[in-house]
Amino acid sequence: MLWLAVMFPALPLEVFPACQTPFGVVEERSLLACDDKAKTYGLLPGMSVAQACALCPPLVLRTRDRVAEEALLEHLADFAYGLTPRIVVNPTGVLMNFTDDLSPVGDARVLISQVAGHLQHRGYRAHVALAPTAMGASIFARSGALSLWTHNDAWRLALRSLPWEYLSLPKPVYAACADLGLSLIGELLDLPRAGLRRRFGLDVVHTLERLMGERPEINTYWVPPPVFKSRIPLPFPAGTEDAVLYYLNRITTILCDFIRRRDAHVRQFTVALGYEDKTALSEKFTLARPERDAAVLTRLVRERLARAKTHSGIVWISLEAPFETNTEGNLSFWREEESQGQEVKGLLDRLRARLGNDAVRAVSWYPDYRPERAAVEVLWPPTDYLLRDDPGRPAHPLWLVDPPHPLTVVDKVPQLSGPLQFVGDPERLETGWWDGAASREYFVAVTPRAERLWIFKSPDGRWFLQGYFG
Repeated sequence: MLWLAVMFPALPLEVFPACQTPFGVVEERSLLACDDKAKTYGLLPGMSVAQACALCPPLVLRTRDRVAEEALLEHLADFAYGLTPRIVVNPTGVLMNFTDDLSPVGDARVLISQVAGHLQHRGYRAHVALAPTAMGASIFARSGALSLWTHNDAWRLALRSLPWEYLSLPKPVYAACADLGLSLIGELLDLPRAGLRRRFGLDVVHTLERLMGERPEINTYWVPPPVFKSRIPLPFPAGTEDAVLYYLNRITTILCDFIRRRDAHVRQFTVALGYEDKTALSEKFTLARPERDAAVLTRLVRERLARAKTHSGIVWISLEAPFETNTEGNLSFWREEESQGQEVKGLLDRLRARLGNDAVRAVSWYPDYRPERAAVEVLWPPTDYLLRDDPGRPAHPLWLVDPPHPLTVVDKVPQLSGPLQFVGDPERLETGWWDGAASREYFVAVTPRAERLWIFKSPDGRWFLQGYFG
């Protein structure tokens, strides 16, 4: 069993990409973290904001964004979910567990190369390490050195040479180690276990045993959420369309990566934009065609947001979408007809995005036996359709005459281009007593030109044309 650790030594900084340097993150009026250029001015975490600004006048400060930090770790865990289902998320990084020396993408070196490439592509700087224990991999990653240790390597010897500050121990233990003049993990491991247990308690001894693989590690594994949520803060207020589209494409790409790894798709999603003036714009998209193409989603959002007018710059973009698992099952070999239908639905989605939700409408079925009231105009996509399979109901035409056209009668036979000939049994309709009673007797009739009609007879003996069969 091997553990791959990905740690962000400066996680509060990583969630603010492309910020002007020198740059720092503050929390509760103290400097929480700063970049390398700020450190050249003598800045250190823990300084007050006033002291940091005095030492470094050009310092750019941002308040810590814990929501963005959690979103970054969730994104990394989601990426790792495509490699292994055994993932542990901690406050500074992610751990991935593999049951042997080989990963789904090859050996350990290929695995680390793929993970590092993904982080670099997203613009993140992280430390990556591989070791037989989760705690050991975390410590190697925190040390900053690219470590690749397997069961057959001298990973325990390498671990003993690291400073003991990398261990997660109670503060009294740190103070005691400093008083004893200890500097390395190995020196702490060499102390008698019985003395450590009496002085610091059993938890410290168990921590050291789990570190060296002498005691099983108990971990809580990450469970992927059923809904995708992501929020990207912009490094500067974006007022141009190109700048907004860059970050919009970035967040839709993250979404599509999320759903592809689950072999899923989205039918609806919500995009929100936050502005400098503290206002926000939220747009919900409902798709007729299931989608997982980032370019298509970006184009739909672009069409919708092109109609939004604002005089304030955009400072953050968020996207939320529940995903649906593919349930297509076995597909036919020839899919030309299905592909054409999907293209039409995609066109209607683009029209809704460009013209508005109310611009595209459809005809939907309405539960009323009266033909003139059995269809209703609804927003696209409709939740129910006029064309329904109902084996117990006689066939009705789609082409209706509104209002019904009166027919002439000769010798008690209705006429239309000549006498009509009845086909089949009549259909009796008597309903609507609550809002306009209708009592009719419907027939399928054929004209001398072989046209199939749908006609009915009213209670007073008059005949009317209701529709044409195709």
